[in-house]
Amino acid sequence: MKYKAFLSYSRAADERLAPALQSALQRFARPWYKRLQLHTLRIFRDQTNLSLSPQLWSSIEQAMNESEYFILLASPQAAQSEWVQKEVDHWLKNRPHTTLLIVVTDGTIKWDSTQGD
Repeated sequence: MKYKAFLSYSRAADERLAPALQSALQRFARPWYKRLQLHTLRIFRDQTNLSLSPQLWSSIEQAMNESEYFILLASPQAAQSEWVQKEVDHWLKNRPHTTLLIVVTDGTIKWDSTQGD
């Protein structure tokens, strides 16, 4: 896998948290004896890895397909984001649901025990 994780979030809600989380995960994963090595854990975040282009969605799909985990920064704004929903749908259709990690940044997650969802 090219990336350890794909980071999905609402820019409106988590524009400052997403890069901070990415940076913290990369620092946390770096052993003390590799302090000079910039990144030992590759995380895809659209702001840092993509440029605007007609192939934007295909680039996002490719990054998700090359990622081991999907980290969703969940908030009411993310739930309303067309892009975030598209990313989650793609992940759940193509990757194991056990590799989706949810970080609640605002609001609450509601579990429907009758639906198992």
